[in-house]
Amino acid sequence: MNIKNKKIKTRIVLVLIFYFFGLPLSATIYDGSDLSGIEKLIEEHANNKEWIGKKAWRNGAQQRIERYRKKQLTLMLEDGFDNPISGAMIDAELVRHDFQFGTVFGVKQFNMIRKYVHLFGNQIGFENALKFKHKDTLTKNVPEVLAWARENAITVRGHTLIWPGWRHMHKDALRYKSVTDTEGLNQFVNNQIIEAAEKWDVVSWDVLNEPLGNQDIQEVLGQESMAQWFLLAAKHRLNDYSTLYINENRIISAPTRQQDRIQKYINTIKSIRLDGGTIEGIGVQARFRTNDITPDMIYRRLERLSIFGLPILATEFEVVDTSPHFSPSDFRRAEMTENYMTVLFSHPEVNGIVAWTLLNKLTKKSRAGEKPKNIPDNRGLLNWDLSLPLNGKIWLHLINQRWKTHVATETDKFGVAKIFGFKGFYVITISHNSQIEKRLIKIDDSTDKIILKL
Repeated sequence: MNIKNKKIKTRIVLVLIFYFFGLPLSATIYDGSDLSGIEKLIEEHANNKEWIGKKAWRNGAQQRIERYRKKQLTLMLEDGFDNPISGAMIDAELVRHDFQFGTVFGVKQFNMIRKYVHLFGNQIGFENALKFKHKDTLTKNVPEVLAWARENAITVRGHTLIWPGWRHMHKDALRYKSVTDTEGLNQFVNNQIIEAAEKWDVVSWDVLNEPLGNQDIQEVLGQESMAQWFLLAAKHRLNDYSTLYINENRIISAPTRQQDRIQKYINTIKSIRLDGGTIEGIGVQARFRTNDITPDMIYRRLERLSIFGLPILATEFEVVDTSPHFSPSDFRRAEMTENYMTVLFSHPEVNGIVAWTLLNKLTKKSRAGEKPKNIPDNRGLLNWDLSLPLNGKIWLHLINQRWKTHVATETDKFGVAKIFGFKGFYVITISHNSQIEKRLIKIDDSTDKIILKL
């Protein structure tokens, strides 16, 4: 385990000890057990004899999930004299995935959803509140949410340090748009990155957002400036375990006619790294706006990005209605959600899926001028009235039911019990001689055996 991961693991352990041993957990309608409307998806996954033809992709995906997302742990129980304890009942329940399941919301929505956010994943992010452009408005609401996240063992990712298009920059940057002041613009951008990186307690940053379509600042400062932004972020990040990502759209979700963007993204990453930029993770905005992308296509695209040996994060996952071009039914949106999440979860380089819209808004916006439309938004995991759309149901079912481990076993005559399950933190309940104890452990690639003393 590297130093970065060790530090964040220690922090999470301390919070989880309090959270799971100090607070009661109540059952809710958001535990992933509500299958009404998505029964067909559950049946398709359960019936592996039907994984042929268009469904054949499930065979490889399921094999990879078993291989890369699970681990067998040898648990040994001993008394104070190092004697094995046989016949102890072991209940092992996964309480926090190692894989990042994240959600994003508007910071002003937080008080409306704060009771439910943790049920949708182990990580959160903000639509706009950490963008420097909004530092004079939305940013004031961030500290309260960060404090809540720390108390609830939820990590926070930062989006974004720079989105290098004039329309995405803070209003104070616009004075450099029409004058030749390269030094002034460079200093402004550097200060923007430093100020945000030093201030916010996050576990990752989208250092650079959408460089393929946003070149305004680079055209003034030069292409090598992108590497400089990563170096600044690395030097000034508040947490030395924060992972530094580049983030781009229409990569794994690119329509067929735009597949050349994948190679352009690869070339951009290579160029930044060649210039010394400290890219530590690759963000791919998994926003799907078309019906012709198969799980196999997504896997092949991920394979192309895996040449860098860097973690890949699906940063902005959602299925978007772009009527009249693409208008999926509620079931089709849920089906795409299940298919795409499954293939993403199966790829060994992918370390997380972040749903961009947790809470649907009261009205949709059209893509033409972003004008409000008099119909409810439907891309998110939770409706405005806190009911669940079908895609929200399947999201919850996957993270809280299908990809969850809860097993009961017993130690043998050597005091050994084997636990095979998804990687992450487990609450272990041990029952022996009328005594019950609880322990928190982690199953991951760095540990094959854990000895617990009773």
